[in-house]
Amino acid sequence: MLFTGWCSMYFLMTNDVEHHSISLNKEDSNIPFQIYQTGLPRLLDTLNKYDVSSTFYFTGMFAEQCPESVELVHNSGHEVGCHGYDHSPLRAFDSISFDDQVNELKKAKSFLEPLAGNVSSFRAPALRLNDDTILALKKTGFKTDSSVASQRFDGPFTFGSKNKLKWLSAPRKPYTLSYESPTKSGNSGILEIPISAVLIPYIGTTMRICPSLLKFIEKYIFYEAYKTEKPVVFLFHPNECLDYGVKGISTRRSSNLIEYVFADVIRHNLKMRNLGLKSISLLDELLKKAQNYGFEFVTAKEFEQIYRR
Repeated sequence: MLFTGWCSMYFLMTNDVEHHSISLNKEDSNIPFQIYQTGLPRLLDTLNKYDVSSTFYFTGMFAEQCPESVELVHNSGHEVGCHGYDHSPLRAFDSISFDDQVNELKKAKSFLEPLAGNVSSFRAPALRLNDDTILALKKTGFKTDSSVASQRFDGPFTFGSKNKLKWLSAPRKPYTLSYESPTKSGNSGILEIPISAVLIPYIGTTMRICPSLLKFIEKYIFYEAYKTEKPVVFLFHPNECLDYGVKGISTRRSSNLIEYVFADVIRHNLKMRNLGLKSISLLDELLKKAQNYGFEFVTAKEFEQIYRR
């Protein structure tokens, strides 16, 4: 379906750039080079095909190890955002103190901003944040966050699932964050741009695991955007564009037995589907559909400016 004459439907194509190896289910120092050589060129070519302005949330550690990737994204006209410094589960923002969060953000910016200028958009690693995160973001000069997936439910298939249950009560449309909770509106001045979901998240993993399921929830998400002007926010990872070959042994990242079985074993096996060029083909189809529907592709920074007009 093609809609014309509509100027208030926005699509945010967002990308989390980190060291994570999908095959090994852990951080891998070889991944940044592989993403720079293969993942990013494939992804950037696809974005360019549909004239997509996108936000890339880099970890500071990735920028430190492979600054060429940040420069490539920045020079291609896309926004560089912050994904914390370290994507390790041990440094998740919902498990470290306020002071540690501030230090992680400052450290990440110290590697990102010399390459891409001012960085004002943030997404928490693994979407894990707590009540201290909003003040930490304010203190370090961020203007937007995109870590909450309103009405998304992953159960035990995701780490930090107990805190993420609060997503079920979060506002669906963008809102100014409260200092009390990342799932409540308030007066912090930081704009939350929720990741799209209808219980099931609108992300690259869903797209690859079950393309038909993603298309089903996509129909509702697109219609909702048409009726309410709620922006569509799609989350993707450049490491999904890599060809991993033989599947590695899944690394255990959680001491919790339930999280280990569901998030480290079952979810890992599912996430091995449709990687590499198959992922790019699915993404190409998704972006083409969004373009035909009439969406305007914008970055997180651009949407924040539109929102505050």
